[in-house]
Amino acid sequence: MANRAITDNVSLERWREAQAWERSHWVNTQNMRARYFKNAIWRLLSAARLVPKYRGDDWNTWWKQQFDDYRFLPSEIENAIEVGCGPYTNVRLMLDRSHIHHLVLSDPLIRTYVRFKLTLVAELYRRAGCILDDHPLESLPFASNYFDLAVKINVLDHVQDARKCMEKLVDVVRPGGLLIIGQDLTNEEDLAALKNDAGATGHPIKLDHEWFGPFLKSFEPLISKVLNREQGREPSRHYGTLIFAGRKK
Repeated sequence: MANRAITDNVSLERWREAQAWERSHWVNTQNMRARYFKNAIWRLLSAARLVPKYRGDDWNTWWKQQFDDYRFLPSEIENAIEVGCGPYTNVRLMLDRSHIHHLVLSDPLIRTYVRFKLTLVAELYRRAGCILDDHPLESLPFASNYFDLAVKINVLDHVQDARKCMEKLVDVVRPGGLLIIGQDLTNEEDLAALKNDAGATGHPIKLDHEWFGPFLKSFEPLISKVLNREQGREPSRHYGTLIFAGRKK
């Protein structure tokens, strides 16, 4: 363990610092996107079908491609949750394949994100199409074996205790239910590159692919791979990327 770049828990104060950074980052991004009537222009272009309906994509399309466009998802899903959903969500790119009857969007900052314009989060909230949950993942308030689908994509680098998060997420997926996990991975070489990174404040947790092994044993893999550095979305920062989808045994 000594030669592995593992940081899987931080203090409450450090986590709060990361959350403040995350909130500031996305609020500033939204404010920039709204300048010079850009949202109004986007609505006009969307009505003409020249751009998508929703604005913003935090690498969600890239993740979709790594998961084979989510072709393994069933057409009907009763209960689903996306934890650490962020302002744009990965679920929005699953809805053209699956009808989700009951959707939970969970993120400690969801009350901020729901105010962002031209997002699926805001629209679902307005029409009571989802349940919002702002608990940290470590204290997710749902019963064991409840969800048919749980999605967690590039979330663990933002949490306080990654082990508790994985234990909680595994617990709430029902037997036969699906788990989707994507995560950028870090090794010793990456730590040097990340030392002076502008986004380091918002990403205190560092994990490698071996760390996930004990948690994923409860699932029959549908997709299981580790992309190498060149295949990842940020080769200068991460030696690999975990791509995992599985069915709970």
